[in-house]
Amino acid sequence: MPSSTTLPLSATSCTDTAVVLRKRGKTPTAVNLLKLAKTAGGFNTKKEARESLQNAGFIATTVVVEALLKAACKIEVAHRNRVHNVILQRLGHVPKGLFALAADGKPVLLPKGIPSTRLAAVRVKAVAMVARSTMRYGAAGGHTIRVAFALDASKVSYTVTMDQNRDTYAGAYKGWSANEDHHRITVPQDWRLRVERKGLATLGGMMTLDAHPLMPDGNVLVYAATWARQGRGYDVKVDRGYIAMLGSEHFHADTAQAAIKGVRRKVKSVGAPARMTASPYALTVDAFVKRFAGRNLTVSVSDAHESGACDFGIRSWCEFVGLDYDDGEASLELVLQGFRARPQEEVRRAVLYAVRRQRAELKGLVG
Repeated sequence: MPSSTTLPLSATSCTDTAVVLRKRGKTPTAVNLLKLAKTAGGFNTKKEARESLQNAGFIATTVVVEALLKAACKIEVAHRNRVHNVILQRLGHVPKGLFALAADGKPVLLPKGIPSTRLAAVRVKAVAMVARSTMRYGAAGGHTIRVAFALDASKVSYTVTMDQNRDTYAGAYKGWSANEDHHRITVPQDWRLRVERKGLATLGGMMTLDAHPLMPDGNVLVYAATWARQGRGYDVKVDRGYIAMLGSEHFHADTAQAAIKGVRRKVKSVGAPARMTASPYALTVDAFVKRFAGRNLTVSVSDAHESGACDFGIRSWCEFVGLDYDDGEASLELVLQGFRARPQEEVRRAVLYAVRRQRAELKGLVG
């Protein structure tokens, strides 16, 4: 028998075979294409899409391959915009600015972590920021501020523990001890709602740790409160009493009636000088210091009391700027230096009261 001979396939016959393979199988529906694209998880090339069609028993013509790629793209876009679509379905519109972009054009993303963790971090940050703005901190060896939350009002507190370490200094001072101040603050879990959002976080240079609203006295708001004030060095004193609010004025006291009387007296004493043409209340800190510097005058604790300041606030300010409350008075120069370091409105009023007192005394001597 004659031996059989195998003839090589021509290029034309190879192309024809590929065309036959692409047309082999059934035509996929739109649903088939979506299911296939979802199962595959997307395609990087047309070749991958064609092979997926052939493996699934569908025809793999150019039109079908393009349709499969479009289906994969549609799924990807829907997945990327799922949050946008949910909001659109529920509200019928997307609120303006909801999907804001940062300065670099990228979307502004939420911080990492579950919502409860992020909320706890916001609460801690708010309390720590107020503590840093009102209390002395930052010893040579470093400091820490830890915030805890209490369900019982009696647990509210602010304590500072001093410690030492020998790793701060180097060189010739290596091994020397350096002081550390560790602040431990305990406030109600809803401190931001109960205190901060009501404008009670910092009053008279003191930090309000807790405040419970009581029955108002006319137009005076009254709170049973706990607050922290600066002590000597890094020490912090905690007081429990009452805060009365009348407009933008406030007063701390041991009893509710004392707080109410104090804030009414404070508003009354502020009213007269506030109507002056060139009011010193409108001056900046530097301008105020410049106007009254160089006067031979002493400012007393009594001046501060008479101008409406509460005793707690006076003690806190004196400790913060380094003046001795027990001395009962200080020169105007030292008071203005302290005012520049910690410019509280109560100090400005005490200075103005002392100036008016001195003028009245001189007028009486002359008369």
